Amino acid sequence: MRKILCVCLVMLALSACQTKDSYVKDFKEFVEDVEMKMSDYTDKDWESAEKKFTDFSTNKYVKFEEELSVEEKAEIVKLQATYTGLKIKSGIKNASKKVDEFLGGKKKD
Repeated sequence: MRKILCVCLVMLALSACQTKDSYVKDFKEFVEDVEMKMSDYTDKDWESAEKKFTDFSTNKYVKFEEELSVEEKAEIVKLQATYTGLKIKSGIKNASKKVDEFLGGKKKD
């Protein structure tokens, strides 16, 4: 039991030691994950994603801003724009689905 606790503490300590490189990598993986799974996202999933996005795009960005190169800052802006686009796209699909449901599922061709 003691061994498991030690391993957990080491993993926690390592995860807390995020570098600017891991920040950019983790942000990219987050956006890619949202893109892959967004069609199945519920409102609760979007709330959770929004919290993570805010953490990446504000809290962690401020922490690493001075260390980021111009290219890395451009990558962050691209990731922010991609996430925002995905959220808008999902909102449009959801709105369209609700209109279809309201109209009885009938679409005009």
